[in-house]
Amino acid sequence: MERRDLRQKMLEIRKSLPSNVVKKVSKEICDVVKNLDSFKNAKKIASYMAYNGEIDPSFLESSNSKTFAFPVVQENGLLKFMQPIGTLRKGSFGISEPEIGIEEEISELDLVLVPLVAADYTGNRLGHGVGYYDRTFATDRISKRPLLVGLAYDFQIVEKLVTNSWDIPLDVLVTESRLFFSEMSRSRVSMGEY
Repeated sequence: MERRDLRQKMLEIRKSLPSNVVKKVSKEICDVVKNLDSFKNAKKIASYMAYNGEIDPSFLESSNSKTFAFPVVQENGLLKFMQPIGTLRKGSFGISEPEIGIEEEISELDLVLVPLVAADYTGNRLGHGVGYYDRTFATDRISKRPLLVGLAYDFQIVEKLVTNSWDIPLDVLVTESRLFFSEMSRSRVSMGEY
């Protein structure tokens, strides 16, 4: 299936999910993330504001020992991540983002929770098609890349995505029933064994 067609199909399914399902599955996935060593050891985490049925990472924000920053779209097509001070505003595509805050250097982030439309078993990610995350985390731009963790519903996982040379893969992918690591070509740990 073409990337464009797959994106449209997945977005339609995701947008149609009832809010109680989104909340339930989001909490389940966040409970798994909380138990990952990489999350436990992280001090500075970049998250995102869930939109149109995305997995909601806000269940992770109760971790007091951690600093959370959120993406702000810049005119140059890159993201910066800010700890919000005060209220949020509607940014690009109607997604809430900090209006003012403390900017975190990308090289100082330990872990980034990445929104996605679809992903495959090896960590390839299909985003919304604008390329903000791919450009922001391109290895020729940054000296130290944080761990990229994708949060997805089971239905968003496909066998194999067609990739572009500029696509940045995920390091970890968490669904409601499985945990994937990018160096693996198949599920490494089922949730029943985790």
